[in-house]
Amino acid sequence: MTETPLGGTPPHDHPGPGHQPGSPRPGSPRPGWNEANGPDPRDWFAPPPSQPSDITYSGPLPRPAPLPVPIPGRLTPPAKDRRVWPPPEPEPEGEDGSTQPFPAIRGTRPLPPSAIRSGPAQSEPRPPVPPPSAAPRRRRRAVLVGAGAVVSAALAVGLPAWFAYGVYEYGRPADVVHLVKPGQPGVWQHVSWQVSLQRIPDPSGRSATPDRQWVKVIATRTALDAEGAIRHGAPEVSLTDAAGRTWRTEELSNDTPPDVKDNRVGTPYRMERVGVVPPAVADQVEVLLRPSVYRDVPGQSADDFMKAAFSSTEKEDQVLRFLR
Repeated sequence: MTETPLGGTPPHDHPGPGHQPGSPRPGSPRPGWNEANGPDPRDWFAPPPSQPSDITYSGPLPRPAPLPVPIPGRLTPPAKDRRVWPPPEPEPEGEDGSTQPFPAIRGTRPLPPSAIRSGPAQSEPRPPVPPPSAAPRRRRRAVLVGAGAVVSAALAVGLPAWFAYGVYEYGRPADVVHLVKPGQPGVWQHVSWQVSLQRIPDPSGRSATPDRQWVKVIATRTALDAEGAIRHGAPEVSLTDAAGRTWRTEELSNDTPPDVKDNRVGTPYRMERVGVVPPAVADQVEVLLRPSVYRDVPGQSADDFMKAAFSSTEKEDQVLRFLR
């Protein structure tokens, strides 16, 4: 690339060997040199001599073009300048440090003496209201905890007892008592029962005591048909008085054949039981006889017997009461 200095003649030759950058080429004028007038006081960046150095325009300025659309409203004058740095000194504030007066709140701070003297008569200060005590709350909580503990204990004890009583009543419902007149037989489930009661001495041979009286119960069982013959289970026999007290009896003898084949229809079988009652009611106690629901079916297998026992709806809740 060939450089042409301002006010000089462009060189026509190429730099020869050994030319250093920045040094004048051979045959070119030196910078800042005028061939006609000698040294030029201006540098390369000055305008040519034919152009004046002062090119400032001194004529009138052109008028700005009018705005195509007028701006509605009025222009807000620019805000006053604020000093940003260094920060301005803080403005003096009031006595309490606030820039806006607030109404005084009674009880927050003492008023100055001048305000107390100049103001109206001050009423006596009310005593401070004590905070609500936590004692009622603790007492209420203690009552709730105690009530919950009582309810939990009642449920823990009552629920198992209620369940056990329900199971007991299901297996042993309330008795259905059949009254039998004196000297008459009691019939139930194809079997006829006849009983008698008498005083006896102590079967062990001991001497009698004033608070104990032995009695014997003689019960006769007679099967009325084949169904009665297979119902030869031993009954439960007890003694009772008018007050509802009961006494147990123990078996002394039983003539009923254990095998169903030996039980005959219409044949009476005798059984004897003994018990102890108070001497004052020995002549007043009555016999309670609960027949057995056991059925000894001939040729019945053990499996059939168990199935019949579980499927049967008959319960031992029937009682014959022989009056005296």
